[in-house]
Amino acid sequence: MGKKGIGRTLGIVIATVLLVGCGGYENSEETIDQTVSSLNTQTEEEASMDVVDVPMPEQQSGQSEYDTVLDAQGRLVESRIIQEHSFSVDLNDWGEVRFVSYEPDDSPGTDPNEDVSFYLLRNKDVIYQFPYIGSEHESGYGLYYDMTFVMFMDTNGDGRKDVVIGVQYMTGAGPQGAIPHTVVRIYEDCGEFFTYQEGLSDKINEHLAWDSHVLAKDVKRLIQLFAGNEPLTNYESYSGKWAVSAGEIAAYENPQPVSRNELTCSISNGNEFDGNMFTEQGLTERIASIEGITGTIENGELFYEFMDDGWGGTGTLHMVFLPNQITVEVLDYKMAEDNVIGYGISGRYEMIRAYE
Repeated sequence: MGKKGIGRTLGIVIATVLLVGCGGYENSEETIDQTVSSLNTQTEEEASMDVVDVPMPEQQSGQSEYDTVLDAQGRLVESRIIQEHSFSVDLNDWGEVRFVSYEPDDSPGTDPNEDVSFYLLRNKDVIYQFPYIGSEHESGYGLYYDMTFVMFMDTNGDGRKDVVIGVQYMTGAGPQGAIPHTVVRIYEDCGEFFTYQEGLSDKINEHLAWDSHVLAKDVKRLIQLFAGNEPLTNYESYSGKWAVSAGEIAAYENPQPVSRNELTCSISNGNEFDGNMFTEQGLTERIASIEGITGTIENGELFYEFMDDGWGGTGTLHMVFLPNQITVEVLDYKMAEDNVIGYGISGRYEMIRAYE
């Protein structure tokens, strides 16, 4: 399935989802614990096995009535376990468990829209299967393609780590149908079971670009913004490269478009900004740049006065740090008198996380 089964029929099924929560995602006064579990190293004994023998898990309180994707003998097939996204973790009242990401069955005759599934194992026994987010075994987002990340963090301030997962799908519909896009799902730990938090998950997904380049640190920031009641004061997750989008399709063309507008930054001590910005004109390959941009981000804004953009232009950069975008607007721009070409850094730039 996924990358291996990409030639199979694509489709989308409109999902009905589990709506009941154990505490919702209401605002919290506690700081979100943004921790990611370390990768579990498989033992030599496990590596030598073709399958993991487990009993069929009992139905958990709060779960929907659905079949598991274990085989008739009640086994997890070792080859379907996504090792790079399966972890040993000390998870709340569950204790020391192994979180397992499990690929869909791609054998002939199976449903091509079957979704990836997730389990908690103790030793080799399945103690819990996470509920699907769509109808039956499907997601409602298209054909499963790949995994992006798994995080364990407190999303609602109740002191328990929840499970945040990034999964890539392909819809097969429209001009973007062949582009894998990441969908975030959040499972809240309700003690004896996990609940899919559809509302918060949808809010996060609304702020993600339609592509596979979604970083876990951006998702952490979005959860903090939408699930917390304190203003964002730590902006370090914005560190990296940002660029004006050349279009979702153009970004996957080879070669990529020549014209570029990029901002590269490093943020330390929560809000101390250090970066550079440059623009490149496509046909002429003219470059304008502002280097050594420094300052302190306050209330999501940064002002920086520059004296030369490479063409003698001056002005003030006004940066606004939005949930998943940095907007740069040049205020009070003055072009140098000897700049007969008229090129420089001026106007407004809406930048998203660049492809790296």
